[in-house]
Amino acid sequence: MGSSRDRSIGSSEQQVEVINHRKRGATSSSIWDNLPQELAEKVFSLLPVASIFRCRCVCKKWLQVLSGRTFLELWAQVSPQASWFLVYNNLHGIAAFSPSSSSWSNVPVFARCSLDPQRVLLIASSGGLLCFRTRNTKYATLIVCNPVTKRSRALPDMLRVRYIQVLGMATDKATNTYKILVTGASDLNTSISITEVYDSCTGQWHHHGSSQQDFLQFWCEVQAVWCNGSFYCLTMPTQGLRLLAHNMLQKKWLDVCVDMPSGDLRCASLLACQGRLLLAGKIVVDNSVKSVRIWELDQHAYVWKEVTSIPSAILLKIHLPYFLGIQCHGKSDLICFSRHRGWQSVMYDMSLKTWQWMPENKAYRGRKVLNGVLDRNNLIGMAYEPNLVASV
Repeated sequence: MGSSRDRSIGSSEQQVEVINHRKRGATSSSIWDNLPQELAEKVFSLLPVASIFRCRCVCKKWLQVLSGRTFLELWAQVSPQASWFLVYNNLHGIAAFSPSSSSWSNVPVFARCSLDPQRVLLIASSGGLLCFRTRNTKYATLIVCNPVTKRSRALPDMLRVRYIQVLGMATDKATNTYKILVTGASDLNTSISITEVYDSCTGQWHHHGSSQQDFLQFWCEVQAVWCNGSFYCLTMPTQGLRLLAHNMLQKKWLDVCVDMPSGDLRCASLLACQGRLLLAGKIVVDNSVKSVRIWELDQHAYVWKEVTSIPSAILLKIHLPYFLGIQCHGKSDLICFSRHRGWQSVMYDMSLKTWQWMPENKAYRGRKVLNGVLDRNNLIGMAYEPNLVASV
């Protein structure tokens, strides 16, 4: 055993270390306490949304700063744009993949927006807002929510549209407003397509014309994408796959006279990335998937120009039978491809021109639903950009 002198020396050293630790903590605390709020807001504004939420839990002062109007206005101007890819299943909820962290996380959208997952379907996303439509009701009602702010709004009834065929959503960050376009019918037995646009500025639906043209006949619900001031969508009337554009000023749909890429193109998807209108889909030859390609619309020559295709080695690993669908979603420079059944997904970076596998989403692995059958057909992918200031 050590002497009393040794114990005294050890005790003194421990006391000195405790005092030094407290001094360092006090110094660190005083630095943050004395940091000008304007500078602190600039530092915080560079953080992603998830980090801001964690910082809000540190102390009351940070919560006050990070919830203040001046910080939110600054964040909207300078924050890094974080694009997520959502995997949505109406029974299991929503999971989000973050390309920046290359990881999945569960997103409690339904709980944060006070929605019943059994009664709504996620159908559109734009600028941090999600748009749902009601299920199992005579006529559809649209609901817009911001999961980050926990705000939601049920939109007023559409003027005449009762059965939705096309839906698109666009946001304007400068004015913090959004528009939702729907094209549909007032009756199941009519051939007249009606287009209406909801404007969050007025809080009302506006009539954008009616048409009986053949190219506006849709076989299923179609999603329209917003690109350079117009909504675009694909339709397949009697003459084959067509590209349509809705002119917001003229309030009418136009048949864009552009030939589709040659070959048996299936599972075609439209994407709007960095102001570029893209087309993605698989080419089938003799009941076999030959390739999965991306094209860009040349706005001057009005032709589809091939950008790239999934490398053969990746295509073989995906093991994509010709009869299975493939989903494609894009945001910023990133494009995500996934199988309609299963969770094998691959992502293409347009700026780096690189392909990479996305890690498995374990949130849905092994889940079973009715009669023990995996509910993979109900998985829907969608690009999403979390936003602290987007208004519903």
